[in-house]
Amino acid sequence: MQHNWLRWFNGYLIIILRGKRIERFINLAIQKRIQIWNIARYDEQRGKLAVKLDDFFRLKPLLKETGCRVRVMGRYGLPFFYRRVRQRYAFFIGFIAFISMLFLLSNMIWSVEVTGTEKIPKYKVVEIADKIGIAQGKFSFMLDDPDKIQGKLMEQIPEASWIGFEMKGTKAQIRVVEKVLPDETVQTGPKHIIAKKSAIVRNIFASQGKITIKVNDFVRKGDILVSGLIGKEQSPIAIAAKGKVEGEVWYETEVVVPTVQTQAVYTGEGHENYYIVLWGHPVKVWGFGDVTFKQYEAKDESFEPKLRNLQIPISWKKEHLLATESKTTKLNSNEILTFAIEAAKRDILTKMGTGGYVKEEKVLHQRQENDKVYIKMHVITMEDIAEEQTINVEGE
Repeated sequence: MQHNWLRWFNGYLIIILRGKRIERFINLAIQKRIQIWNIARYDEQRGKLAVKLDDFFRLKPLLKETGCRVRVMGRYGLPFFYRRVRQRYAFFIGFIAFISMLFLLSNMIWSVEVTGTEKIPKYKVVEIADKIGIAQGKFSFMLDDPDKIQGKLMEQIPEASWIGFEMKGTKAQIRVVEKVLPDETVQTGPKHIIAKKSAIVRNIFASQGKITIKVNDFVRKGDILVSGLIGKEQSPIAIAAKGKVEGEVWYETEVVVPTVQTQAVYTGEGHENYYIVLWGHPVKVWGFGDVTFKQYEAKDESFEPKLRNLQIPISWKKEHLLATESKTTKLNSNEILTFAIEAAKRDILTKMGTGGYVKEEKVLHQRQENDKVYIKMHVITMEDIAEEQTINVEGE
């Protein structure tokens, strides 16, 4: 990418070669340290290449020696751009002024949005944000790093357990997560804590109720872990059991891993296009050079200025074209096993839900058919296996 910018600043030409000794011409150019690139062959007597503007005049002796002829197909770069706009300097100055204004407008904070507040007044968050520089009319590139801004907001708003800050275009978004204090006045009905999965009990934490199991016990789904019935067996008292039980859960899963992997990889080449979007219609203003690659991945960046709640119908879009190529690789046994373990973990994590981790994994069986490897794995996880079950007092 850096070389492309240097070539653009120095200027370069796309030329068509004609002759029977094109290969000899290219070899001589390389020997003379003449920079050429994007070499393409049309047929036995025609070819195309790019050459620096400064090196173009050094081609004359080589053309004479090889008997080739040359025709300029395209002129690109700053020297040619400057030559085109020199006679239309007023338009060019206006264009630069427009781009500068658009850049400033797209990097200005037009609105501050606060979400997630219930008990904390929004105006308080906005006032504190204003003190640290987050306010309408300020430029986003003059702000501190988001981590520093989050730290300053957390210091001045102790009622929040977490505060996130992010710039989305011209909008400053502040997300607040308030501290949740336990409400001791809330009364729940009588409940058991039961096992939602079969597991081996590893840790027990119970603040209310009667523990009915021990560490290292095997429990099945539906077994009572912490009973909500306390007191004498003849006349128990029903309460809401509270607790957490961590258990070791066993899973078996089969993973299929193709031995041949095809994926798109970046080649390092790229091209950028710039557009002014007028009422939803993009108008290209930069990047008219030829795209020398066929396979690419496109990434867009948009800058949409807003004036308070008014959407301005003019915006700026930058399009990155990143050249890619398909690369096929054959995995070895270690890579196959690594892919299988990661895939097994992903499969188990979807079954686990939230709160838990993979403790151990072991390959039980492995077989290969055609270009695929089938691996059966045993995975051990640590999870919170407790869930509440309402006690039917009449039935107890």
